Amino acid sequence: MKRSVFVVLLAFVTALLPLICSSTSPSPALLEDVVYRIGQSLKTVDADLSKTARAIEKDVTEPTAKRQALRDLCSGKTYAVDCAFINTRGIMETVEPRKYRKQEGKNVSDQDHVRRIQNDKKPVLSQIFISAEGLQGVVFAYPVFDGKKRFAGSISLFVMPEVLVREAIKDVKMETGTGVTVVEPSGTNVFATEPEQIRLNVLKSPQYRGYDQLHDMVRRIITEKEGTGMYHYRKPGTDIVVRKSAAWKNISFYDNFWRVVVTTEAHRP
Repeated sequence: MKRSVFVVLLAFVTALLPLICSSTSPSPALLEDVVYRIGQSLKTVDADLSKTARAIEKDVTEPTAKRQALRDLCSGKTYAVDCAFINTRGIMETVEPRKYRKQEGKNVSDQDHVRRIQNDKKPVLSQIFISAEGLQGVVFAYPVFDGKKRFAGSISLFVMPEVLVREAIKDVKMETGTGVTVVEPSGTNVFATEPEQIRLNVLKSPQYRGYDQLHDMVRRIITEKEGTGMYHYRKPGTDIVVRKSAAWKNISFYDNFWRVVVTTEAHRP
């Protein structure tokens, strides 16, 4: 009799276990899929920037071809705000599309990513900042060299990162209670499936005040390339605090990185 009860209980637990695991732990396959899709989108950005640099390098002093190359770079990208050529003095020499040409002639040499590419002559991914256009976003910058292989300036692709990521993962199927966040080294969310959390710095924004577990986990996310963790935070659209689990992986790009985080909501707080 005892053996029969044990067998029935074991069968019940075995059947229930996948449901418990799926509700409390992020799916490794889902995380891998999201990381892959975002990585592919970034590879496309890199290929487009490289192509534009080669087009401009044919004759750095030719303004018409330079403008056309920048126009082509921005064309068809819903996440792109504008594309610019910044000369060796940090001046926005050429800007497309037309609505942003008023920025031409502006000195942006004090921007961190401009200093980095001027110094290192290597591609750069900025963190979120307020641009000369007065908008928040990130810049992908790529060096340009003249016919004698001398540094001649850089291409700047200014984007809304949340749009880029949203497009990259638009076909990913996620269960209720599952979310994706992309965090930059500052602790700021460059993307979140909960729109109200986009561009908030988890370590500094008042919305996260008092959530010490979340702060600790984000510090780990910034310093550790991959890992898992547990924390408490509000259920979206409510004041109800729930327990969540998270798993994250790294995407390195140019001289920077993004951490991709998948979260799931546990049934019991």
